[in-house]
Amino acid sequence: MTPPFLRSCSPARRRLGITATVIAAFTGALLAVGDPAAADQPALPINALAPQITATAEAAVVAYDVFDASDDLADYLVYAERRTATARLAARELGSDEWEMIEAWKSTPLDHQRAVLAAMTQVGVPYRTNASEEGEGFDCSGLTLFAWNESGVELNRVSGDQIAAAAELDGDEAKAGDLAYWPGHVMMYLGTGDAVVHARNTGRTVELETISARRADRMRFGDPTE
Repeated sequence: MTPPFLRSCSPARRRLGITATVIAAFTGALLAVGDPAAADQPALPINALAPQITATAEAAVVAYDVFDASDDLADYLVYAERRTATARLAARELGSDEWEMIEAWKSTPLDHQRAVLAAMTQVGVPYRTNASEEGEGFDCSGLTLFAWNESGVELNRVSGDQIAAAAELDGDEAKAGDLAYWPGHVMMYLGTGDAVVHARNTGRTVELETISARRADRMRFGDPTE
């Protein structure tokens, strides 16, 4: 039997695919080389390691769901290896300490881990107002809604309602997967420094980012599971 601390509530069972958006971005870039019209179209800003991040996060999600179904320690160890690989890539993208990110994800509750990984599978997907569609588009609250729904937790649709319904946390209490919020915008905290994953704004994508000190001072945190 798996030790009790490895158990969590059951997440949604749907397997997440590597986003078509990331593949399309690379295909479009290749086509633009020989297409002057395409070359004139500005590319969406995207994290440099987005393809690797989404691929490793997808593998981690699959491993998590296998472990959750089996409750077997061997399956947990496979999952833990893939979670670590995803955390390492996230830290590299942000220029953060890899071991701090790995430990932050390891130590957060399993339902939080599942939500973080669900969000990571969508890195590079375009921002779209009022959207929450896997592989197609998200606004800020649409991304957190999607990620936590994948972990079996239902959130309100509006960003302000999401943080209002969550258990308020001090910054030093916030864990990977908790909600981070400043007025009008909700994000998912990655557990170290001021690192978040969020659907940024129009013309951008789902991105990993280190929040500026000015904005970080205004952030509120909340645990949507309490």
